[in-house]
Amino acid sequence: MDVTPSELGPDDRDLDDGGLDLTPRADGTAARSRATGRRWGAVAVLVLLGGVAVFIFVQARGATLYYKNADEAVAQKAQLGSSTFRLQGVVVGDPKEGDGDQPTTFTVAYKGVAVKVVHTGTEPALFKAGLPVVVEGHWNTAGTAFDSSRLLVKHTEDYKKADKDGEYEKEHPDRVKQADETAKKPSS
Repeated sequence: MDVTPSELGPDDRDLDDGGLDLTPRADGTAARSRATGRRWGAVAVLVLLGGVAVFIFVQARGATLYYKNADEAVAQKAQLGSSTFRLQGVVVGDPKEGDGDQPTTFTVAYKGVAVKVVHTGTEPALFKAGLPVVVEGHWNTAGTAFDSSRLLVKHTEDYKKADKDGEYEKEHPDRVKQADETAKKPSS
């Protein structure tokens, strides 16, 4: 039984003889909907990436808050102006705790330079005279005091049980000795 190629139908390999028709369809709606879907997908990805970038920028902005020692802050008072920064020093004298809404006032010193601090907010339990602290805030409008809204107490990593009289410092007088000596040195 001999069958001729014309009896089998058009030859797909031979387009001239009416084989496979590869011309695009006239309506093109399927192609358009796929292209539109791809565009919206790309826009959604770009919006999501933009949102992530904004979130990272906002979070990183708070991480750039730097601190100055008391002597540096006084020397750079004009450049710092009312910008927020952290001030480091050792508490000199007894802090004067405010009543009710009144702020707590105290003085911090570093390398012989003292700064008056007006603190509104809570104080840590360890806060007292002679301890190194970092206060966050800015110079007041007159430039005469440092207005603080956050107070951090620096302490050693040695956690020891207090003696029976609660006089740990008498038993360990060198606990903040190095910080005191650094605070009393004149700036060069």
